[in-house]
Amino acid sequence: MLHGPPQSTRLARGVTLIEILVCMAFVAGLGALLVPVLTSTREEARRTVCVSNLRQIGMALLMYANANDSFFPLEEQCGNPQQRLVDGLVPRYLDTMDVFYCPSAEDMEAYAQSNAYGGPGGDSVIDTPKNRKRCYITYRYFSVERRDTRMPLPLTLSEYPHILDTTCPNNRWLMSDWVRPDVRSSRTGRRAAGVGEGTSCSLTAVFAL
Repeated sequence: MLHGPPQSTRLARGVTLIEILVCMAFVAGLGALLVPVLTSTREEARRTVCVSNLRQIGMALLMYANANDSFFPLEEQCGNPQQRLVDGLVPRYLDTMDVFYCPSAEDMEAYAQSNAYGGPGGDSVIDTPKNRKRCYITYRYFSVERRDTRMPLPLTLSEYPHILDTTCPNNRWLMSDWVRPDVRSSRTGRRAAGVGEGTSCSLTAVFAL
């Protein structure tokens, strides 16, 4: 006796709109939980690179000082361009200019370009061929002859010229990742550093390398 194809005793059930909405809400909630974690992890990685950059620059500065009567390079002023610093270290003590650029520099570029946040404006701190050629870097260097009066710095006028060598007190700043007070935090949570904020390379840090 011939039989037709077996009949399903149970009809396939479609997905309801409510179930779709529940799944979407679950995925959105999971995403909301993961985004801060991923952002924090990414910024922590950037901080690690930034600290590594300053460490390498610090080691290069010590080698420079050892060959120059304990003196570090003397820059004309604090802030870009930093030609003397770059020329003093590259390529003799540093193979590349890569370490002069913080991985979070793009978050500070708008502040560097603007004069609305206490600085002179017209600056640039990101890694571009143009900036490399004119020695515009991210970090600020503090062994300088004179002050750019437009740039607020953690130094008083009486401290200029601010000439640093390996005999200076260990709490003197040699480099920092940023110096611009009264600037709100960047989107990654890093603040434009004034005294005591951000990532710095003090003489203490250099000697501890």
